[in-house]
Amino acid sequence: MAQAQHVALERLEQISRGLRSRTSDDLRKRSAIQLRKLVAVCHRDLSPEQFQAFYNSVNNKITQLITHGSDSSERLGGIYALDALIDFEGVDVGVKYTRFTQNLKTILGGKDINPMQPAAIALGKLCRPGGSMILEVVDSEVNTALEWLQNDRVEERRYSAVLVLRELARSAPTLMYQYIPTIFDWILIGLRDTRQLTRVTSAETVSACFRILRERDQEMKQLWMSKIYNESKAGLKINTVESIHGSLLVLKELLEQGAMYMQEHYQEACEIVFKHKDHRDPTIRKTVVLLIPDLASYSPADFAHTWLHKFMVYLSGMLKKDKERNDAFLAIGNIANSVKSAIAPYLDGVLIYVREGLSVQSRKRSSVDPVFDCISRLAVAVGQTLSKYMEALSRARITTIVNNFTVAMNSKSQAASCCLDDRQIEHEYKRPTLVAPLDRKSSAHLILAVHPCMR
Repeated sequence: MAQAQHVALERLEQISRGLRSRTSDDLRKRSAIQLRKLVAVCHRDLSPEQFQAFYNSVNNKITQLITHGSDSSERLGGIYALDALIDFEGVDVGVKYTRFTQNLKTILGGKDINPMQPAAIALGKLCRPGGSMILEVVDSEVNTALEWLQNDRVEERRYSAVLVLRELARSAPTLMYQYIPTIFDWILIGLRDTRQLTRVTSAETVSACFRILRERDQEMKQLWMSKIYNESKAGLKINTVESIHGSLLVLKELLEQGAMYMQEHYQEACEIVFKHKDHRDPTIRKTVVLLIPDLASYSPADFAHTWLHKFMVYLSGMLKKDKERNDAFLAIGNIANSVKSAIAPYLDGVLIYVREGLSVQSRKRSSVDPVFDCISRLAVAVGQTLSKYMEALSRARITTIVNNFTVAMNSKSQAASCCLDDRQIEHEYKRPTLVAPLDRKSSAHLILAVHPCMR
């Protein structure tokens, strides 16, 4: 038995080296999983006294990585290891919670932001089961987070605060329900923070709180959505980059979770987004592009009737710019998903840049995944209308796709007949390859994209 304990400690040392890896986050995560398995095996095979001694060594390793780690890599390894052991039930629960929360507080109260998100996620996981012990943890952490959000001049702590509030709202919604009014009273500080990451996380906190209200109290949900919406409009009037960005992030959450509440504000929301499309700040412009599909999804008919053309003109302009093209492709695809056949008049203009995006030169500059995402959604939206563009797409020198499609037709000719007839396939199959074709992965992507019936 002593030999088994010795072997376990040696294995612990090997795993610890993986947890400290400075080159691979994946190795750190895999090492944490290995640690969890090792602890389970030792709990089964060692005597209670030997296991307790071994488990103390494990905890000491974790504490050393988190508290005394020399860099972000070691602290991340410690957090991953702690997270992997949260649901291990072979030890005293009270001792585990005390030790784990103390370790997490070390990270969340520090200045290294890299391990903060995994630490907050682990804290949320720790609080998921509920109960009186968890209630005390939640109350303590929420009060600390709100204090940091209101008073702390250290910007890292403001980021930590909204992370904690977000994860507790996601993982312990019943316990967090009572704190929502107070969170909403102070979350504007985070939404207008100088750090973009803090603003984004604050908006995610708002989203998590909306979700809690949606499932429990419709009246309070309407009340707070109205207050938050009015605050977002007030933030636009402050006219700083931070306040505008925070307001747009809130608007996105309202569109995604507001249900009927946003119906009376829909046209105003469209006007707000359209007004800021040419803002000098790239973060605001990028947020606008992310918001356009949400506007289309919220009310497809209204969007198609009043706003589709205006926004498609804007997105078409983005397609001409290499750095903005991928964002535009993703937005157009998502818009098509909502407005369906109403996107058809814009196919000619979009597919010009699809061909450009599939060219050899373009593929060398950037990923083609947004192009395939766009064309697959266009295919679903307009159906057979897209089949007439196959010839133009083949001129983008993607003959390998047609070859693969011909093979697929042998087994699924009936399903594919809605898109191409055999003569056109034969014609495309015999077309000589003038340049190097796309790789197999890209070929498969476009077959599925242009021919959704092949899925």
